[in-house]
Amino acid sequence: MLADGDDLILEVTLGAPIRRPEIAQRANSTAIPLENGIWLQNVDVYVDSDPAGPPGSGACIPGRRVAFAGGRTWKAAVVLTPQPGPAEEITRKALGDAARRVLFVRDVQSHGRTLVARVPAVALGGMPRPDWGWSVQISGASWARSFEVLDRLRGTVEANAFTMPVRTLPEAWAFGGGPPGNTHPRVVDVLLPPGVDQQAVLGSYDEATGAYARVPFVYASPPPAGPVAIAPPGGARAGPGAAAAAPAALKVADVMGDMVSIAGPSAGLKPFQMGRVLGPDGATVARIVVTQVLPGGLVASAVDGRERIERGATVRFDGQAH
Repeated sequence: MLADGDDLILEVTLGAPIRRPEIAQRANSTAIPLENGIWLQNVDVYVDSDPAGPPGSGACIPGRRVAFAGGRTWKAAVVLTPQPGPAEEITRKALGDAARRVLFVRDVQSHGRTLVARVPAVALGGMPRPDWGWSVQISGASWARSFEVLDRLRGTVEANAFTMPVRTLPEAWAFGGGPPGNTHPRVVDVLLPPGVDQQAVLGSYDEATGAYARVPFVYASPPPAGPVAIAPPGGARAGPGAAAAAPAALKVADVMGDMVSIAGPSAGLKPFQMGRVLGPDGATVARIVVTQVLPGGLVASAVDGRERIERGATVRFDGQAH
């Protein structure tokens, strides 16, 4: 990442030269306009530009099928993809308000193994600082919208911003080598902290619960820790008989359509568990159902009252300590 006036120059170097395919169309279809300097990959760069501030979004670009480890969230994202316009349209519909913080670069330059993109610094939250966190993820790029037949029949078509699928056996427009199921990631390469095994990270999904693989951010300096106990008045340390500090509350971090991202302690919670979103007066304003449990948070779907769910609202689950 280099600074150039009010812009940032983002460089992503791959393991092999970037090449332009000889054929830019599928059988029996018209040629696809692929003039963005990238043809076979999607490169997603997520930025945690305020690690100590309020949570951002925990959802990835639709179709990638990954989540973030440790309850971390991104405040801005940059996407390098062959068809930025259509991919942005799909992302806007899937992520709602969070999509406004995603920049789809329309003039990617490729030089050998390196992709170069110019982005305004303000779009990422200013000039990068050492405490920022980064997650760089690469997936294969599909060129046309495709829908699984069974998903269409069930009415559960997954939003997909032109992400190439990963199947058990390779196909003309799909990677091979994937396990059976429908939860494994479509991301095939990620930037990781030193000593972290990529196979373990991308294999951390749970087919039984539908939880996606959790990818950690890379920080030059450690991010702030989670909630800590507050010392008693006067600075005295709590003795053996002192009451324990109250646990951190679950809070709404983001709302994207019917999907609700929630930050806070998720221990003991399970998919399909019902919860309540509270208003300022403590009354129930909406009900949700858990769809995915993550370290430091969870993802839920609004059952009723979606229009009354606001960021920062408290979330309660029956039987959980308050």
